[in-house]
Amino acid sequence: IYPEDIAGMIGLPYVGDVYYVDPYAGNDNQGGGTQKEALKTVAAAYAKCTSGKHDVVIIAPTGGTGRTTETSAIVWAKRFTHLIGSCAPTQTAPRAGMTFSSAVVSPMFTVSENGCIFKNITMSCSSDIDVMMLVTGDYNYFEGCHIQGTTNATAGADTPWRAIVMDGANENLFVGCTIGHDTAVRSGVNISLEQTGVCAENIYRGCLFVIYSDDGLENIVKKVNNDAARGIVI
Repeated sequence: IYPEDIAGMIGLPYVGDVYYVDPYAGNDNQGGGTQKEALKTVAAAYAKCTSGKHDVVIIAPTGGTGRTTETSAIVWAKRFTHLIGSCAPTQTAPRAGMTFSSAVVSPMFTVSENGCIFKNITMSCSSDIDVMMLVTGDYNYFEGCHIQGTTNATAGADTPWRAIVMDGANENLFVGCTIGHDTAVRSGVNISLEQTGVCAENIYRGCLFVIYSDDGLENIVKKVNNDAARGIVI
């Protein structure tokens, strides 16, 4: 499959280089330019991308859970760089994505640049880490992504627990995503989605907010101030 073919599949007229990730059979010492030379982690594929070129990272599992094991936090700081899962487009837990290990610090995945596409992936973690995804960039697009937040019981009882924090992030669009999880108990006052700083025109179209609570104290969405709520549509 050539880059121009990939472009049409993700709705772009053009893409740059394409890097493949196979969590099951990949190897981070390979080039990643074909499925046969797939890398094992998203971090390794991202390191090969160039900002502004519309490079694409494709998670294409050939077995196992379909999720990588990322041993360090990822900061997605390259403009117009895209991450796509090659699996059935289920709204809950698509079988292509990333699992973050106990070695990762919070936040696990940060999107700090603009104009990136994230499609058909799951982000998961079972370790005691509070914040899964932080978005500070603008004009990014998330479709069919399940941002679980950690399923660890200790973190689930922490007040700072978040699946997503939007901090000064504007005009991001989430379509058909799932935020939070219902596979482990959360208790205490924590939040599935928080908007803080000046956050304008973020839209969550057709998204599911799921939760498994033992005390009913958790919130789904929190805005820190009026600026954080400008244009929020769910």
